[in-house]
Order: sequence, then C-alpha cells, then structure tokens
Amino acid sequence: MSYSLSFSKALLVVIFVSDKIRQGQYEYLSTASIAKVLNIAKPTLVKILQGLNAEGIIETKEGKAGGVRLLKQPGEVTVLDVFNAIEKGKSLFNSSFDMRAQGQRPDRAQEILAELFQKTEQSMKTELATKNIGQILDEMSS
Repeated sequence: MSYSLSFSKALLVVIFVSDKIRQGQYEYLSTASIAKVLNIAKPTLVKILQGLNAEGIIETKEGKAGGVRLLKQPGEVTVLDVFNAIEKGKSLFNSSFDMRAQGQRPDRAQEILAELFQKTEQSMKTELATKNIGQILDEMSS
C-alpha cells in the first residue's frame, strides 16, 4: 500500500477540531493542544495542517488567540476531501511491475491487474465521498 498513516491522523484532527468548535468550547484550537490530545508529533501535525490548509479545509490564525479551525461547515467536508488533501494523487496500489518476462501474456496480466487496481481505488474513493465530517459528528453523539 502506498497511503500514509497521515490520512487517518488528518481525519482525527478534522473531527477533533470540528467537535470542539461545534460544542462551543473554542473558536480556534491550538496546535499544541491538538498534538497533545491526539498524540501526533508536531512535525507530522504541521504537515497535516499544511495539506488541509492548502485544500481550504481548515484555516489557521497566529497569535495568542490563534490556532486551527474548520474553514467550511462540517457537513461540507467529506472524508474524500481530507483524503485528497493528504494523499495528493498517490495511488493505493503500486503497479509499476518490473518484470523480466515479456510477451503478450505477461503484458496482458499487467493490464488486467492495473485495471483491477484502478477500479478498486475508484470504488474506495466513491465510498469515502459518501461520508462527511458532520455525519461523523452526529454519529458520535448518538
């Protein structure tokens, strides 16, 4: 697999920030508190926040009252949005076969596998697009 653990951590960050702000506990959450509560190393958190910020999912504010908050409503952010912000076009499957075998059958085997991998990844992305952060927050409350 080529996907990183950062995707799962990014989802937790978005859910945590959204939940605390939705509960009215904070306007912005500090990166120090996010790192501590979610047990994410600061360098990893910084990379995650950069990816989420670049995709317009979160915004950051510097200063004493600064931190991180969701830029959009939780219902407007799908799990796929977070995935795309973190994985940036990476493929789930590594399909760069370095086979010494040549010919029609080995070439066809590679084509079949590449097609299967592509369909599988598309199915996964379609499923990720069906769930948004607002739904997750609602499910957490029930």
